[in-house]
Amino acid sequence: MSDDWPPPGHAFSYRMDTRLDGGPSFTMDITAPSARPNADVSTFRVGRHGGPDEADLAFRERLYGLIGAIVVAGGHVEAAMKRLVLLLRDDQGGFSVVDKTWSDLHKMLVAQSRRSIPQAAALAEALQWGDAHELKRRRDDAVHASWWNWDGVGVVRSRFFRKEDGANLICTVEDLEQDATLLFEYADRLDLLLGPDWPQGRLPRRRS
Repeated sequence: MSDDWPPPGHAFSYRMDTRLDGGPSFTMDITAPSARPNADVSTFRVGRHGGPDEADLAFRERLYGLIGAIVVAGGHVEAAMKRLVLLLRDDQGGFSVVDKTWSDLHKMLVAQSRRSIPQAAALAEALQWGDAHELKRRRDDAVHASWWNWDGVGVVRSRFFRKEDGANLICTVEDLEQDATLLFEYADRLDLLLGPDWPQGRLPRRRS
């Protein structure tokens, strides 16, 4: 991002003291081209004069670690869902057979929970637990977001939902830690339903 300010073709700029809902107060210089004078703040390209400083880099390291944990946990959930679908349908194919979205896999598991199978009640309980904790929403809000990766503005992401204006979502580091923890727990709850009926791998025990 160029540090020319205001950028060529921008008709105005001004300094604004602002505070997004639930976040800290901060100062931002705002500018817009004459063709787009009323852009939604959730769509802004956000930067810092002079580029990122040490505090920004430290914030990014922590933020990216938390987002990464959520992404890993979400991948574990989808893999667990695929294993369960294959097992409960007695399908010998690989994951390519169930190359579906989270929502489609969830629907397939709901259908399995309504069958007369030994895992039905436990599966229904696990799926209800996942729904109650809004785990798909937590995963989506981390993965399908434009994160404000700058120190001093709080933990902010912009989300763009279908047929809606953009929204800035404000949270805390603790919220992201909880997102990852719950997603990993959901993956474990689903994997427990497999019992011994799935191939496993174990790394060697380390000597202490």
